[in-house]
Amino acid sequence: MTRQIVKGLTMLALLLTLALTTAVATANGQSRHKLTANVPFDFMVGEKVLTAGQYRVSQAGIGDEALAIRSADSKNNAIRLTNATASQERKPARLVFHRYGNTYFLSQVWEGGDRTGRQLVISKQEIAMQRELSRIASNADSKKFGYEEVVILASVR
Repeated sequence: MTRQIVKGLTMLALLLTLALTTAVATANGQSRHKLTANVPFDFMVGEKVLTAGQYRVSQAGIGDEALAIRSADSKNNAIRLTNATASQERKPARLVFHRYGNTYFLSQVWEGGDRTGRQLVISKQEIAMQRELSRIASNADSKKFGYEEVVILASVR
């Protein structure tokens, strides 16, 4: 009889813990802002190419370490690890891309009205592009393949 009572109390405690954990995770997920932006060009997130279009960017998981990038039609999706980045001034909600020739890499995400943003971990392909750019920097056509930072403003939801 005592064994059944202990078993029942253990199950009740387990269920309460599970319910509390789910409630906290749901509350954290709902309190996060989601950015929406119209990206007019194809771009890279890590090693994955995402086509031009409307995108939603939000935190993935419980911590701030990863971002989920999803197209409005859900055909293009990527998750990428990030690090915190800071600015001296408040930045509007925006996506920052690095452009090398015709190739764009998502680099930073700023939620807006804050001095902190998220810096995506640089991909092997972008590192290779940087090396190639420095190799041809003395070439007269280097402007054609040069580096440029492109900013797309986003809305917060």
